[in-house]
Amino acid sequence: MDEINKQQLNQLLQTAPGGIAKLAFDDMLTILYATDTFYSLIKNVSDKVITKAPLALLKIVYSADMIYVTQQLAAQKHREDGMININFRTLQYDGSFKWVMITGNKTQETYLFGMKTVPIYSCIAMDITNLMVNYKKLEQTNDYHNKILELSRDLYFEYEIATDTLSFSELFREIFGKDSVLPGFRKRLEKTKLIHPDELPAVISIYNSMMSGRKLARFELRLFSKVGVPTGYICYASMIFDENRNPYKVVGKLSTMNNATKEPEIQAYKPNLDSLTKVCSKESAELLIKEAAMKQQDNSLSALFVIDIRNYKSINEVRKSIKGENILTLIGEQLRNQFRTTDIVGRMGLNEFVVYMKDVQTDRNVYDKAEHLCKIIEAIYSYEHTKSGISTSIGITLQKGAQEYLTLLANANTALVMAKKVPTSSFEVFSGAIN
Repeated sequence: MDEINKQQLNQLLQTAPGGIAKLAFDDMLTILYATDTFYSLIKNVSDKVITKAPLALLKIVYSADMIYVTQQLAAQKHREDGMININFRTLQYDGSFKWVMITGNKTQETYLFGMKTVPIYSCIAMDITNLMVNYKKLEQTNDYHNKILELSRDLYFEYEIATDTLSFSELFREIFGKDSVLPGFRKRLEKTKLIHPDELPAVISIYNSMMSGRKLARFELRLFSKVGVPTGYICYASMIFDENRNPYKVVGKLSTMNNATKEPEIQAYKPNLDSLTKVCSKESAELLIKEAAMKQQDNSLSALFVIDIRNYKSINEVRKSIKGENILTLIGEQLRNQFRTTDIVGRMGLNEFVVYMKDVQTDRNVYDKAEHLCKIIEAIYSYEHTKSGISTSIGITLQKGAQEYLTLLANANTALVMAKKVPTSSFEVFSGAIN
């Protein structure tokens, strides 16, 4: 290609909307080449450093989005279609945020990163700020409506006739411990153990009548909660018709008749204890944390710890043979002593524990507790002049307002991965936005 054609091609690339870049898929997404429009999108042109050394894209990403971006990259590292797609925020001079989406294809080129050879991607960037702002507003609106539904304590449902699928609001999972989406409902209804057997024939009869043209229904029934207690409900159901006046959906709600019988059963629940450590078993810890996390008030702050005990096996063999004691027993004792009786402490695996600190005053209390916990656990078996010793890695996520346990656990595990990169005892706090 002659010099004139190169100049024309370069001018064409510079005018491409959104900008074009070549990125090396290394730990920092090194920018090997980029047009000025690409730089102006991810940062101000005046802020661009003129240097021959490649720039790192992840250094431009807003710090609170770093874990979010690394999760996206990890999920796409082995995509079979050779594509890449990530989005993130950049902080502008005026304090506002700009949302950027980068998409690209893997090329045949490679880049030497340290001792590794990584692929190079040809990418384009797009400003998706308006799209993300509208999406966040929609998320907040949905969250608002979900909160209203939760506060009502009524169980709202929809039944899609064509797909034979019954869907409840998320409160259904909390009360009955079952999936809130029930496909194949027609066959499930005949065999269900959720409805009291004395009322099941009547419920089946009402269902059949609505499938035969009945428009409205109101009836009473008893349902068994996840703790096995029957609770009375009033069911209101109404048929919805499409533009051709054909029935296609039933909507309604279940309103509790006697809410008082449910709460004492939940409060009276006695968790099973792990025989070795005397903390909650995995099943009991998960049940208690799920309930506490979903019931948390909007102005309350809590924290979930995931604690991994390192170098446990080799040291424990020595201690068991000499003193006949198990180190995990000592760790369980320390965890019980270090946390309040209102906190939930459980053993999740061989050498992994979980702690849910409820209603802490500030995030500083969480950091101080994690720092002290690292020192306490190290002190169980630690010597200055040998590498053999107990250490711990702790991943933490903070929670404000009601939140799903699985979301909290995923965030804490993400922080734990970062903590494990340090060879000594350490803790990391998930840096995503709270709630």
